[in-house]
Amino acid sequence: MLILSHKFNKNSIAALTGALQICPETAELEPSVLWNREDIVKEAAKASEEGLLPVVCFSFTTLHFLDTVKELLLLKKQLAKLPVPPLYIAGGAHPSGSVEETLGCGFDYAVKGEGEYAFPALTAALINETDPCEIRGVCRLENGRLVSKGRAQAVNLDDYPPFPERLIKFSYIEITRGCPVACRYCQTSYIQGARYRHRAPEKVLGYAERLVSLGVKDLRFITPDCLSYGSRDVGRPNLPFLEKFLSDMKKCADGRNIHFGSFPSEVFPTSVTEESMELLAAYVSNGNMVIGAQTGSDRLMRHIGRSHTVDDVRRAVRIILGNGFAANVDFMFGLPGETEEDEEESIRFMTELFSMGAKVHSHTFMPLAGTPFGNLPPVTVSPKTAATLEKLAGYGIQYGSWKAQMEKSNRLAYFRKVFAETGDAEKAVTESDNYSVPPLQRCSL
Repeated sequence: MLILSHKFNKNSIAALTGALQICPETAELEPSVLWNREDIVKEAAKASEEGLLPVVCFSFTTLHFLDTVKELLLLKKQLAKLPVPPLYIAGGAHPSGSVEETLGCGFDYAVKGEGEYAFPALTAALINETDPCEIRGVCRLENGRLVSKGRAQAVNLDDYPPFPERLIKFSYIEITRGCPVACRYCQTSYIQGARYRHRAPEKVLGYAERLVSLGVKDLRFITPDCLSYGSRDVGRPNLPFLEKFLSDMKKCADGRNIHFGSFPSEVFPTSVTEESMELLAAYVSNGNMVIGAQTGSDRLMRHIGRSHTVDDVRRAVRIILGNGFAANVDFMFGLPGETEEDEEESIRFMTELFSMGAKVHSHTFMPLAGTPFGNLPPVTVSPKTAATLEKLAGYGIQYGSWKAQMEKSNRLAYFRKVFAETGDAEKAVTESDNYSVPPLQRCSL
């Protein structure tokens, strides 16, 4: 089994390889986690020449869908003449949200939903030569028709490790999955569920002890809102629970750095209180907190499904800064329904936050598979706003990859248009590579 790894999918791969190691039928399997196509080609050829079936696995989001399709097509060309042709398997947020599109681009199987149970079960089915599509979550196309038993069930995080015992390249611990907020542009609630599922603190501490024993210097945690850990409700931190957890974690860390509230464990605006920030200040090592605003317009905030206001963000940033942390605030431009007035409100709010001492991390909206906004056309940032963002970057007010995200979003839309017309993924990839992002398009939803 060959798994293509990148920076963007290393946490998914950590969970999947960990799940393989605890499944009795795949426990002895040693997957090769490889970081470039050349190594995949070399290892696949070696396995095939030995009479083994090469299985090449990919995990990706919508943001990286086009790049992954390119990798797939190149691999299929290079490996087409092997004596035992490889199988190609897809998983992750994009296949979960758009499984037929994924399979239509040339993957043999895709996992729809969480993979901790479905992926090892698929692997065992290949070993035992049984039908993988009898497993819930495993999908394929037959003569253009989807064969599937439905989405894989949500797993109990305590039943699976966040990373493999035998591979030590991964050091993040997922502590919470799912989110009740259900922002209309975000995949978390629609793919992982609209409630919090927490990994038990004793389990988390056990994994942290393992990382400490391996010499990891920084302990980091994956959660949509670090202050939600141990709570059922958005914006209502369970502070006694968190204090006990962080106190135990500090003892376990034995001088290592605890990162809690910085990426990938951000804070939700309404979770920020004087008490919660004082608690984090007493235990964590990160000097900054990452907080999501997304827009400076209350009207647009309601439209996209954020359950907070601009004032909530302002108050949260003030509290974060007052407790000695730097504040990095996420904004998103080109949101569906965004007007010129909304853009101007966001720019004004960004400038205000900078005057308070915060920095702004700018993004561009991308229609993500499986979300309420997933089938909308992409948008571009207006020339006026683009010029303003460039100017603010020069002043140090904002940073981020909003321009690259805007280009990827529009190229993906063009890929889909060409692919729908021709059914030729290779042609669609080539043409989308050469596609120029058009002038401003506003989505009026």
